[in-house]
Amino acid sequence: MILQTRSENMWRKTETRKMTEVNHFVYEADLENRGIRITKYTGNADCVQIPAEIDGAPVVSLGPYVFVEIADAGKGTFKAVVATNGDTTPREIFLPETLRYISYCAFYGCENIICIEIPAAVTEIGSSAFAFCKSLQHICLPSGLQILNRSMFRNCSSLQEVHISGNVKTIGFIAFENCTSLESVILPDSVSEIEMRAFCGCKSLRQIRLPNHAVVFGNGAFAESGLVEMHIPETACLAEAMFHNCKELEQIVVEKGLTEIQSDAFSGCESLEKVLFPEGVRKVGSRAFFGCEMLERLSPIDADASYGDDVWNGTPFY
Repeated sequence: MILQTRSENMWRKTETRKMTEVNHFVYEADLENRGIRITKYTGNADCVQIPAEIDGAPVVSLGPYVFVEIADAGKGTFKAVVATNGDTTPREIFLPETLRYISYCAFYGCENIICIEIPAAVTEIGSSAFAFCKSLQHICLPSGLQILNRSMFRNCSSLQEVHISGNVKTIGFIAFENCTSLESVILPDSVSEIEMRAFCGCKSLRQIRLPNHAVVFGNGAFAESGLVEMHIPETACLAEAMFHNCKELEQIVVEKGLTEIQSDAFSGCESLEKVLFPEGVRKVGSRAFFGCEMLERLSPIDADASYGDDVWNGTPFY
């Protein structure tokens, strides 16, 4: 005879349940994670506590757009979405310790939420999960995350502080784009890649501490940010438009590994005075230093290096 516990019986009952609503939470079975997925909150409370279980089954995941209604605001092949009720979303949302997975766009457009604590059991957070949460100021991410997915905090204009755990390997595409209040970031040693435009438009970002090993950077990773200086322990390439229009940037130091400076890497960096790197740079892309009118000191570039067009236009080296 096979004996089943009460929770196992409840789970088997939940497996066949279709989408249901209880206490303003619409939910369904999450077969992959063996529990309940919250798909929509239909209430209007200022403070929301997501339950740890429903009908004896644990709440393990959140679906997309749980708190907002979405309207199509785009044309053509790329269609933008807009949260039509973002200004009426909750100010506080408390998540259960049973939660393991947060879907893409789960908190998208929650304009009123100020801070949120992610349970330790969460190992994956989907893309744009907190995008356009314009009042969000602080967030602490759990240690089980290995990637900050694309546009995770995009346009979180009040975000000042993010605690990134020691297991994150990748900061995704436009992860922090236009987080205009973000002032400083300390990346754990686990990070090995910062993708395209990850910190683009972070106007208040004055400093960022990188891991003490090689990091791969995507195009425009820090473009139009407020960085004043940056120390890069090791990288092979300063990517295209990596620091484009960083108006406050004064100094860059690359310790080792650099062989290429791509197009527009420093274009528009009108306060840039020093760019220091080891010998071995063999390629400098077009407009790499275009408009760097304050440039005083530049490490030697390999005598056989190739150059693109207008590399020095607008600099004292022109």
